[in-house]
Amino acid sequence: MADRADTSTLLEDKRAAVLGLKGLSREYKKDVGEVALDTLLKVLKEDSEDHNLLKAILETLNNLCSRDSPGGEKLEEGAAKADPVADKFSQAILHDSDDVISTFLGLLGDADFYVRYYTVQLLSALHTCAGEELQQRVLVSPTGVGRLVDLLSDQRDIIRNEGIQLLIAMTKRNADIQKIVAFENAFDYLLGIVDEEGGVRGNIIVQDCLQLLHNLLNYNVSNQNFFRETSGIQRLPSLLVTDPSQTAAGRSGHPIPDGDEDLEWTSQHALNMLVVLDIVRMLIQPGNTNTQSNQSAMQQCGIIPPLLQLALAHEAPLNVRAQALYAIGDVIRAHQANQNLFQRILITTAVEDDSDPSSQRAIPEPAIVIVIRLAVGKHPATASANEYYIVRAAATHLVQAYVGGNTDAQLALAATLTPPGDIGTLTEPEQHQSAGSLIVSVLLDWRETSKEDVWRVWYAALLLSTILRDHNECKEQALKITLGDASKGEEPFPLINELMSQARQATQHGADVRVSLAILTLISVWLVNFPKGVSVFLDESANISFLVEQISGSSGINALVQGVAAFMLGIVYQFDIDPESPMSRESLYPIISKRVGADQLLIRVQRLRDSKEFQYAVGLAAGAYSSAYGVALAEVYFDSVFADLFKMHYESFRAAVRLGPNEAMANPSYAYLHGGMAGYAVSAASG
Repeated sequence: MADRADTSTLLEDKRAAVLGLKGLSREYKKDVGEVALDTLLKVLKEDSEDHNLLKAILETLNNLCSRDSPGGEKLEEGAAKADPVADKFSQAILHDSDDVISTFLGLLGDADFYVRYYTVQLLSALHTCAGEELQQRVLVSPTGVGRLVDLLSDQRDIIRNEGIQLLIAMTKRNADIQKIVAFENAFDYLLGIVDEEGGVRGNIIVQDCLQLLHNLLNYNVSNQNFFRETSGIQRLPSLLVTDPSQTAAGRSGHPIPDGDEDLEWTSQHALNMLVVLDIVRMLIQPGNTNTQSNQSAMQQCGIIPPLLQLALAHEAPLNVRAQALYAIGDVIRAHQANQNLFQRILITTAVEDDSDPSSQRAIPEPAIVIVIRLAVGKHPATASANEYYIVRAAATHLVQAYVGGNTDAQLALAATLTPPGDIGTLTEPEQHQSAGSLIVSVLLDWRETSKEDVWRVWYAALLLSTILRDHNECKEQALKITLGDASKGEEPFPLINELMSQARQATQHGADVRVSLAILTLISVWLVNFPKGVSVFLDESANISFLVEQISGSSGINALVQGVAAFMLGIVYQFDIDPESPMSRESLYPIISKRVGADQLLIRVQRLRDSKEFQYAVGLAAGAYSSAYGVALAEVYFDSVFADLFKMHYESFRAAVRLGPNEAMANPSYAYLHGGMAGYAVSAASG
């Protein structure tokens, strides 16, 4: 049959011979390929005008080059195991001296359905066996990549879909092909197909188009710039809208709904949306040269409101809601205009009408309040505490992006920190509380909140740490919060000392260790570089006694709590430089040097530093996980704010606890490590 295909002068004879080879090629792949491959390639190049002959040749080559499963089915790229026979014939085709690959690329322009379809399939099979070599051959061809992109505009869905799959495979790691595909108008083609197929609510073809778009933009700055310059970013908001009636909602100052609409989410819809959200986040990764420009473009096209709508859609899968929150955080991170826009967005929520408990009324609330409620409020009945963790983590990421480099936002949130006794927040619904009062009430009511979800307390502590971090005005504002009803003759008790009391109780009652750690690390952030706070802390003698008890205990005490207590004691000693402090450094020094022992203090902190739990937090702070999906909850004990603080102050802590009170004041190296606070103490004392 191979001889007949090679030597026959009549097309009918050649066609019959090739059809015979095709019939044998599936079951006797090795025999047919070794005898007839060269002949098939020769006939393909010489008689390319006969569509029936071409179809038979291409089908035969497909059979020879496709990796097959034991059952005979063709496998997708990546799923197929090595097939030496298919690999051998693919290599033979790629190294053909007459460059048959150019012939295949030319056949992609053929109008015949079967010729074009089988050619795409053959190129896909060759790419599965020898992807890099095929890519190089395609790049050498002047019109090779253009021919592949033309498949996206084919009106026959089967050919178009095969072309999308081939381009996905070829653009995964090849930046040169990515650039050429992008400049061949692929962005318009892909977004057009997504629209035709029903947007993100469409089928798997939508997912494939979005995946190809993702490949073209991933780690490719020039393509990202081109995408922005050709108005690609302006088309992203429409992909995020789940309810078309909400497309104009949520501009600055205009309320948007809180996401209660009843829309069904299929698994395909969720997968499509996750790819879109990943594309949004990819365009605004921190550190990229074009991130600022992309953030501005996203703000101008109104991407934040549909992202918020998505984040608040209660019926949406939790991973979709979490990714939407992460995306909003990325859009506003270190971008003042976007932070200001987010600050002005209002969200309408339904609350019980005070005059008629049976009815509800809609009230607008700042978006940041709703986001904080997501971070520390009750998890929905449809999800467990651990399942809802990803939403809490994402909401906290958004709050941190909002206040990062935005001191006005920090102050605004600090101003909402109110004592629960003023408004009865411990019994009021979450919807009636300000952002700050909700955080405080969750911390103080840890017994109830940690029973059902310890992460509520953990994230409340992290949010308060975020508000207070490196901002003494915010720390001062929080220091003014006191508990106790003066009308009942109760003495006002500072919030900072009440939190220490709660940490003691959590430790004594055997609560989840994360409760104690969350509160103690929060207070550590509060006290650093804040002598006035240290004075208030020392005004309650039980605080130092508790720290000493934890550090000196030999059994029954968690090693992580011991380490944090030791670090806190060092911070208190280091920043006890307020002239009005109720306990001077001279009084504290004997506690550290004799009662506890400086060596033991350092060992406790060193053990904390070396613990796998703290090292995991260091990885989180360094951005080892861009979202909560890769996080092992069993390993999460410390937050990123405390991890950064610890690393920054570790060396100055070691220096401080080794020096006597008067020696420390005069030691130049200590003043340097102290960040200038020793100079503050000297001038305050002389004053």
